[in-house]
Amino acid sequence: MPALPVDRLEALLQSEFQFQSGQFNQAFSYYRSQSPAQLSAEELLRGSQLATVLGESAWLATLDGAPALAEAVQVDLIRQRFERALQTDRSDSAQEAWQALLRHPDDRGIYASRAVAETNAAGHQQTLNAALALYAGRTDLTPAERFELFQFAYQWRLEEPANRLQGGLPPKSTEAALAVTIRECVDGAPDACKRRLQRLDPLELSEWQQRSVLVLAQRAGDPELNRRWIEALPQDSGTYYQRIVLLGRAMDDAPAQKLQAEIRKDSALDDFQRPVLLGSLGELLKDWPGAETQYREALAAGVPTTASVRLAVVLFRQGKRDAAFAQLQTVAADAGLSDEIRRDALQTEIQFHRLLRSDERDVEALNAVYRRGIVLWPQANPLRYQYAMRLFGQDRIDSAMSELQTILKTAPADADTLNAYGFTLAKELNKPRAAYKPIAQAFLLAPEQPEILDSYGYVLFRLGRDKEALTHLEKAWRLTPSAVTAGHLGQVFLRLGDRQQAHDYLEKGLQLDASEAELLALQERLR
Repeated sequence: MPALPVDRLEALLQSEFQFQSGQFNQAFSYYRSQSPAQLSAEELLRGSQLATVLGESAWLATLDGAPALAEAVQVDLIRQRFERALQTDRSDSAQEAWQALLRHPDDRGIYASRAVAETNAAGHQQTLNAALALYAGRTDLTPAERFELFQFAYQWRLEEPANRLQGGLPPKSTEAALAVTIRECVDGAPDACKRRLQRLDPLELSEWQQRSVLVLAQRAGDPELNRRWIEALPQDSGTYYQRIVLLGRAMDDAPAQKLQAEIRKDSALDDFQRPVLLGSLGELLKDWPGAETQYREALAAGVPTTASVRLAVVLFRQGKRDAAFAQLQTVAADAGLSDEIRRDALQTEIQFHRLLRSDERDVEALNAVYRRGIVLWPQANPLRYQYAMRLFGQDRIDSAMSELQTILKTAPADADTLNAYGFTLAKELNKPRAAYKPIAQAFLLAPEQPEILDSYGYVLFRLGRDKEALTHLEKAWRLTPSAVTAGHLGQVFLRLGDRQQAHDYLEKGLQLDASEAELLALQERLR
């Protein structure tokens, strides 16, 4: 990198200081002021990281012509070239960047290429296919490249290039054996897949090949095969966590304690990774005090993490309920944490109240949790919907309908909310004419959803359109038989003069729920 003018160097150093301090907008002002053509590869990398976080797509679009980007050898910049080429439908540039990643001496190149291809497959499959065709047509492919391209061609069901790539693999090579394994495990018999996976030796494969086989082992659903291939990989926080998940499916104290000792001795794990993993193992071993100690140690590292929620869980397990609730409320209110972690804390608090059957003592305790969550996330419609359903269960119809109306102001095409709102108008408030429009809208949005089919059939019945109602109610019953739908069908058949059919659905409904109010009312009418 050539020496920079003093004033530009000072601006760059100031930008880097702001980046390290988390002042991303201020840090990016340096890159806004520079022409991308004048930036070095290192500057492009930092600038693109900031632009991605800040959503500066216009700035990112100016990078394509930057000489440093085209010549960059850093994996992150080549990955960016690959992604940009796909997003701008340039298959030739995508092929070049893809090849640069697969041939990069750093193994991260192959993982970066896979991440880009998989992330962009949904939106840019045509460009990916064209890039793969260009790449597969080269005559200088290595066996490793040929196998990697075969995996994508086979995954995307591009039979011609998949067959050509597989046919070009050296006979009896590791890559050829892996290609056959993929075909057997994806399209063949499960037993044949397992036998082939058992014959493969992890020690004969590179790490990225081992990871390819691990995906097949996970699909095969055999815990022992899965464990074998996870343990063959270099152990890091990710592989340790996968091993913990496997133990959780078939808990055995001895392997858990062995893994615990292995994690404690692994010096490559940092002061955050180690206690988080040991906390998870402590939970599996039901060592709640030990798990609490580990999670507190992990949180002391200052990394935003779900360990803050897991700490509340192990406190709850030890009967420290007040401390558990306080921890969850602190996490939910912490704007420095991600919304995912904070909402997890709120949902965990709701679950705790359900486990404690708080409603038996005070229904407002759980209502208060929902209201607190809605204050924190006014736009969280699923949470507001849950609260509305709870209010319906407490016969607080007006309050529940108000919550649904709030949702529909910002999400007028929310089918579940339209359905609940309309059904309540028709049934509880006896306003079938007003109910028709929201339920019909829900039906147009989700015509195969049994609950919505039931509501649509019911409101048609209330409007005297019995034969139309029958069509939708019978479909709802075929998809998901329920006591409510049985009651609605019974009412329609009774009004159509078919008492036998009405009685049949009454009996079917009572077998599902003998306390359903509409069935009991129908039973009285049929006597």
